[in-house]
Amino acid sequence: MNRLVFFLMLLVAPPLLNAQDKAYVQGDKILNAGISLGYYGYGYLGDRSGVTLPLNASLEYGITEEISAGAYVGYARWSYRYNTGFGEGEYSWSFLTVGARGSFHYTSILNELTDGDINEEKVDLYVSVLLGLEFRSYNDDDDLNVYDSNETVLRFGPNLGVRYLLSKNIGVYLEGGRGTFGWLNFGITARF
Repeated sequence: MNRLVFFLMLLVAPPLLNAQDKAYVQGDKILNAGISLGYYGYGYLGDRSGVTLPLNASLEYGITEEISAGAYVGYARWSYRYNTGFGEGEYSWSFLTVGARGSFHYTSILNELTDGDINEEKVDLYVSVLLGLEFRSYNDDDDLNVYDSNETVLRFGPNLGVRYLLSKNIGVYLEGGRGTFGWLNFGITARF
């Protein structure tokens, strides 16, 4: 009798679990790793001679059915080469950002309010807010001392995002707004 009950549970449980699965649920851990485009224009003199694509990562924990929060980090570097009447040379900016991130996930609410049919198993719509510190480092090869060599800036950034799951735990994301370094962030996402 116990084996029969166990066998029936194996047949019935997976469809029930899949029917309740959503792209975001309370208790999820969400890891995003990506790049930023549309940088803010650091550096003012010369032609850009080198760049490290702005990399960013965040890890959030699902606190409620609609709210997740966690940490983020980002890194970028830009190099410039100049040639003026006074000479030529190179200088660079390096940036490291660290901070907190909170997100409001609204796919279910949007479906209810608009009687919509967004696939909640695959799509997670959210609004995020970043708050943190950006550590800037300036370096030049000619002691120009045009800028302070190091400074720290408070950063605040709202984002509008969408996450699309390709499988139960892996997907892609796209965010628009003031991200870690650019106006458009995209990459891969994992939930566990």
